[in-house]
Amino acid sequence: MKIDFKKIFIKYIIPAFLLVLGFVVYTYLTTGYMAPFSTPDIGLFFVALLFMFAFWALLDYFQHVTGILMAETWVSRIIFIIVALALFYIYRINGRI
Repeated sequence: MKIDFKKIFIKYIIPAFLLVLGFVVYTYLTTGYMAPFSTPDIGLFFVALLFMFAFWALLDYFQHVTGILMAETWVSRIIFIIVALALFYIYRINGRI
């Protein structure tokens, strides 16, 4: 199995680094103090990296499940569309959309 390091770097490491950098900039703008780089920053980076892995894994899983549902019979497609519309309607009633 060939590992594509460029894909890993672009999809996981850069967004995690930008997220941590955003937290540092936000902290500086709200407090006016730039803390020195330390161990909690590394921990925050690994937590952000874990969230990036989870996000892409869940996104891939949901795309796979949706593809399976759309490849099956018309009944499963219609049920999927009705459930999606019902969820949209529920969110709209609650004022979230």
